[in-house]
Amino acid sequence: MLESVKKFVVEFFDTYCSRKVGFILGAAVGVAILLFGFFNTLFVALCGLVGLFVGSRFDSKDDLVDKIINKLDELLPERIQRW
Repeated sequence: MLESVKKFVVEFFDTYCSRKVGFILGAAVGVAILLFGFFNTLFVALCGLVGLFVGSRFDSKDDLVDKIINKLDELLPERIQRW
């Protein structure tokens, strides 16, 4: 009996890896909402997504700083620009 349960659990985690990750993430979000509230959890998730985006830009060797500076040059009036 114990051996069959162990085999089922091992097969479940081997074959349904994405379901396992989804369950763990969903449970973590649910616990965070219960502990901290919806908007605090949403703020932390949005900050994490922004960090993920910026980190992926730096990893892809995309010159993000130069793009930000060039965009600011386009948007800001000349008297506000310092360079």
